[in-house]
Amino acid sequence: MADELRPYSRSEFNRALVLNALLQPFNVVLLASVAIAGLLLDVFLPVLAVGLVIYAIAAARTYFDDDEAQEVLTRERAKRRGALEAGRLDPGELAPPIADLLRAGHQREERIRDAVDRAQLPYDEVSREVDRFIRAIEDGARRAQLLYEALAETQPAWVEQRLAEVRDDPSKAELAAALEDQLAVLHRMERQLQRFYDEMERVLVELDTVRGNLVSVSASTEAENQDRLAAEVRALRDEVGAVAAGMSEAYESGR
Repeated sequence: MADELRPYSRSEFNRALVLNALLQPFNVVLLASVAIAGLLLDVFLPVLAVGLVIYAIAAARTYFDDDEAQEVLTRERAKRRGALEAGRLDPGELAPPIADLLRAGHQREERIRDAVDRAQLPYDEVSREVDRFIRAIEDGARRAQLLYEALAETQPAWVEQRLAEVRDDPSKAELAAALEDQLAVLHRMERQLQRFYDEMERVLVELDTVRGNLVSVSASTEAENQDRLAAEVRALRDEVGAVAAGMSEAYESGR
């Protein structure tokens, strides 16, 4: 899975172009036809040598053909996108406010990848950090969903109402204490869920800034920019991870 998550680099694109040129059906059939003709004419080796030259010319023509290159790039990107999407969290499984934030994260991911592809920037490290960032968002979304469901099942307003009913009854002192503890936990869960919403909104804005920096990058400082942008995405991922850990703690405390 780790190999599938690596971004599609220029070297991989070049290998795909070479492989496409060598295995292009017309080129293969051309070489096979010349070889068969050599066998039939009983001059296999001389004809094979000529056939290999013709095959090399045909393969080179395919390799440098712009239309062929675009087809290869489209095909390889689709394959890589399929690998990236495998195991992804479906926003349709989440509550609307969480699903909207996850979809927004996926949109930012696509925009950053598009910026890298269109500018033909070999920003492998940035792409790797974006992959990890989206996985961190999805992990946070899963934990936020647990909080959302728990709060929907036991709403703080209901607990507050029940606590108000029994608080002044001495015979229900223990029940009142239990309700107060439950309400405190529920409020903590609410704060953690709200923090997830707020932090997600902020980091999505930060990702837009990363994309803007990618679009305006200068080729003369390419390596430096890649390190800086990758570090920015990594820092955002760490922040999302911290929020997810806090939500997990709040959920476990509330169980």
